[in-house]
Order: sequence, then C-alpha cells, then structure tokens
Amino acid sequence: MFRFLAVVFVIGAFVGALYFSGNALEAWESPKQDPVAMPKLPKPKKHPKPKRHARPATHPVKSTSHAKPSWLVELNAVCRQGRSQSDAIPPAYAPQEIPGIIKRVIRLNTRMNRQTAALVSRSGNAAAAARLRNLYAQDEALLQRVLNAAKQRRYRQLPALSRSLVALARAENTVFARLGAAGCTVSPDDLQL
Repeated sequence: MFRFLAVVFVIGAFVGALYFSGNALEAWESPKQDPVAMPKLPKPKKHPKPKRHARPATHPVKSTSHAKPSWLVELNAVCRQGRSQSDAIPPAYAPQEIPGIIKRVIRLNTRMNRQTAALVSRSGNAAAAARLRNLYAQDEALLQRVLNAAKQRRYRQLPALSRSLVALARAENTVFARLGAAGCTVSPDDLQL
C-alpha cells in the first residue's frame, strides 16, 4: 500500500548515502544555494458569465452519485492517514541514520499493508485481495533486503532494489485504481525513478 512512499524513502536514502559518502571523500562540491523564487504573476481577471434564468424542472432530478461502500470509505481514510504518517518521517542527515529511517518505513508499511488488505478482503473481491497480499509479501521482503543492504553499507544494490519496489508500487497502484480507491492511488508520474 505504501510502496510508493517506501520507494521515495529508499531512493532518498540511496541519494543521501551517495551524498554523505561523497562528502566524506570530498568528492562532491559543496551544495549551492537555492535559486531565489520568482514572484507569482497576478492571475487574469475573470469576466462574469451572463446570468441565466432557471427553467422549471419538468421531471424530478435523479441523483447520479451512489454512496460508496463502507469498506472503500475506510480504505481511503486509512490511506490518507498512512500518507500523512509517512510524510512525518524525517529525512536522513547522516549515513548512520538511514537504517533507522528504513526500519520506521518498514513498520509503517507492514501496518498499512495489514489494514488495507483486511479492508479489501471485506470488499468481496477475492481476486484483488489475493493479488494485494501477494504484492505485499513481495514488497515487505524487498524492504527487508533494502534494510540489510543499508546496514551493511552495500549502497550499490539500492538502485536495483528501488527499481523492483517501483514495479511493485505500480502493480499495487493498478489494483487500487481498479477498486476505485482514489485515496490509495498516486499519479504514474510519482512512480518514476
């Protein structure tokens, strides 16, 4: 469920590890200052639309929106909560902090996987529930490999592991999109390396 967030942290950890190890070897230049932000241009003024008079309705208006099932409402709420919790995880400022951050990501990911799998099981869509459980098992195993690589400072393995995590995130994103769980999906652009 939160593979895309885990992927962001893994990629951040990888970039951080490269940056920190490069600085330790004095291989990188010192970071440059951020460019000055450009002021926002004023928006063009909107012209008011001509007023139209309402016509009396000849037929009662039918509602085209349907109430969402309770499992889907809960699923979207769980995803939003997980996203805010993942946003609260601070970035690494030193290479020795990377394993601790990855452990936090793993705990959050495991908890969110458990909660979302239970909610999808309630949907009655056994195929989607089984597919998600399979994808979750794979992403949890991959995140453990990422943690082991970070602990052992085998940073060269992280790009390949990150690509695998992105592929899993895309597959999970597709399952959630088919279920109509908009709160659990992200733009395909967010799943690019």
